[in-house]
Amino acid sequence: MAEYNKLHSINTSRILRAIWLNPGLSRIKLAEMLDLDRSTVTKIMQSILERGIVETAGKSTIQSGVGRRQINLRINAEIGVVLGVEIQDSRYRVVVSTIYGTVLHAFNGKYKTNADTIASHTVSLITRAKTYIDEQGMFLLGIGIGVPGIVDPYTGVIIRSNPLNIQEPLDLRKALEKHFDEYVFVENDANCCCWGELAFRPESRERNFLTVLGEFRYVVKGSRELHGLAMGLGLVVRERVLHGDHFTAGEYRSVYATARTGQFLVPWDDLCRIPDDEKVLDDVYRELTANLAFLVNSVDLTKIVFAGDIVEHPGNIQKLLADAIEESWVYDLDRNFIIGFSEFGEQAVSIGAAGLFVEKLFSVPDMADRFEELVGYDLYEYILKQKGLS
Repeated sequence: MAEYNKLHSINTSRILRAIWLNPGLSRIKLAEMLDLDRSTVTKIMQSILERGIVETAGKSTIQSGVGRRQINLRINAEIGVVLGVEIQDSRYRVVVSTIYGTVLHAFNGKYKTNADTIASHTVSLITRAKTYIDEQGMFLLGIGIGVPGIVDPYTGVIIRSNPLNIQEPLDLRKALEKHFDEYVFVENDANCCCWGELAFRPESRERNFLTVLGEFRYVVKGSRELHGLAMGLGLVVRERVLHGDHFTAGEYRSVYATARTGQFLVPWDDLCRIPDDEKVLDDVYRELTANLAFLVNSVDLTKIVFAGDIVEHPGNIQKLLADAIEESWVYDLDRNFIIGFSEFGEQAVSIGAAGLFVEKLFSVPDMADRFEELVGYDLYEYILKQKGLS
């Protein structure tokens, strides 16, 4: 029975993911695409249609038999909303989003966050957002949270975060579970930008890509961690966000930096003057793009998305990166690159955190990085159980 339940969950998750990625599919096309018996698809479809997670979207012009037209299927946009939260050392951003990435409500502000305050601060932000959600009569599916630093996204533990002064593992998910029934995913902020691209920009799935999160922070005199610009990278290869064996993938430090500098070779006294000093900003961008070009060419990435405060202070960064990529490439091959800025602007992390939850909801258990991770239809059943609707 346990094996049957697992197989049923996997097949249901596969069907939901296929419809999520290919809206308008019919039952027959689903069966063909997933190599499932039509009877299996019909049985699963009956269940998820009754629960409202999938809806019919009219009839196709393609006929499945004499006089019969196939019925198109799509994920029901009204199944609920998702909460995305970004926590930085001195500010926060929160969005309430549909599963398709439309922001219904948002708020932001300044707040000094560290190891001692992050749990209580996050609780207050979620409580504030849930008040709005309840007032609007919405159904909250779950919560995604993006923070700077080294994060274990499977357990919700922040391993280390210099910006937040977290030097010992901090189990943020466990702290939040004491206050909320909703399932929470915690992720590195730059990786959240990747999840946003995957969930809400389907064209990104066709490329191996890089997100570059650059955020200007309040500097602290004498600090070797807090500088004028904090950088983080997110890497996606074959639709998978790369975390690394120690969850440190994407932590950025220039190859030109030394023991006496921070993330860049550019001196601290100069970094203090950005983004207002355009000359210093250009120096920083030249150093950054030289590092990125090596990574882009080595991994064969074909899309680079800049996010965060860089979007508001782009300078000449697109051309600098294009030139650096070309200069460090040795083959006479035509490559199609996209170098652009996140369409989510300053909300790239918070919307990405919402996208993280959406992607997990429409994942398949045996496709997850870890088998024990709660994703797909298992996650949806958990949501319904917590709400007393199972």
